[in-house]
Amino acid sequence: MSDKTARIGWIDEFKGFVLLLVCLFHIEQSFANVNMGMLHLSALRMSAFFFISGMLFSTRRFPNFKDYLIHKTRVLLVPYILLSLQFLALDPVLYHFDWFPRAPRMTVMNICPEITTVWDYIYWNLAKIFVAGKSSIGSGPLWFVFTLYSVSLMFYGLQKVAGRITAPRIANTIIAIASLAGGWLLYKNHIRLPLGIERDLTVLFFFACGWLCKGVLKDPRLRGDDRKKAGMSKKKAKLTGKKNVILAVATIVAFVTYAFIEVPDPYFSIMNNDLGKSFIGFLASSIFGITGLIATFMLADKLPSLAPIRIVKGILQNISRNALVILAVHWWILLVLRIIFKKEMDRPGIAYLSALIVTAGVIVAIPIFRCKLYKLLGKEKVSVRESLRIRG
Repeated sequence: MSDKTARIGWIDEFKGFVLLLVCLFHIEQSFANVNMGMLHLSALRMSAFFFISGMLFSTRRFPNFKDYLIHKTRVLLVPYILLSLQFLALDPVLYHFDWFPRAPRMTVMNICPEITTVWDYIYWNLAKIFVAGKSSIGSGPLWFVFTLYSVSLMFYGLQKVAGRITAPRIANTIIAIASLAGGWLLYKNHIRLPLGIERDLTVLFFFACGWLCKGVLKDPRLRGDDRKKAGMSKKKAKLTGKKNVILAVATIVAFVTYAFIEVPDPYFSIMNNDLGKSFIGFLASSIFGITGLIATFMLADKLPSLAPIRIVKGILQNISRNALVILAVHWWILLVLRIIFKKEMDRPGIAYLSALIVTAGVIVAIPIFRCKLYKLLGKEKVSVRESLRIRG
């Protein structure tokens, strides 16, 4: 989506918040002396992101698959490849192979390769990018970009098929359930397929659920209405005090239930399609977590426009707009810290400075990418001021 396109504020804030949780989890994951409770949010982080992506899915601008394929290739696949290669080239292990034991463990489709030279390292990184669809070690979180690309194309095709059926929403519901069942069975049998097809099946469930929930949320902007009509509808459909109370209660119930049923699992990972020991536990915690987040940000959308609230919302919207840069850069900074400076950094109290280092690095990187390297992102060039803007 171009920055010039009208954006839905609370959804941008939702996406920004989820991406912030991802960054905080990676900081916690990198240093033993950092504990921010992120492990307890493993069941909802990426599932929530794909849910909201499905909610935004629309074929209105792309009447045929070819046009949709070209668009998604330009804004997702090409940036995934270019950024993966760029951050592979910046991987410190390439320049000092003795650091290899400090790098994150590499697994490619259930293969734990024996890497003895820098050329082995390059070869298996390329396999991660082009065969496993998991990006290079230097830009690990970009796996989600490739997965979003794959799932978007899959869902477009399924939508066209479902559209020919008398009850398309029922058809999409059946597809979502069958997809999740397929992802779970592949997980239980430890099957890894090329291009991450097993995680695509799991992700497709949340993507489809997001699309199916569009009508439930009653936001005309999600149905593709023009801005004038959306504004009029928003006035007429403004939540009453009673409905706001119901929404607040639903938020509390969802989060309390999530806290009760969620079980922290250090090995849980949608990227690896590792879904925990309990299917019901995974599904229920994901659903209640997503419900709580959605309700929270819908409520926040109704808050008075006070300066502190505008600043927080603006920061989250900026994170959402610069997701590609932030995901790649924050991970690369953490990679450098854990490979080169882990002994100095991973000490009580000191380890938390990594969050400040990552924040500073990302703030510097955003205008560099948005003003100079924008073609890598599939975006238009913007000014430094615009790239760092935190006003809605």
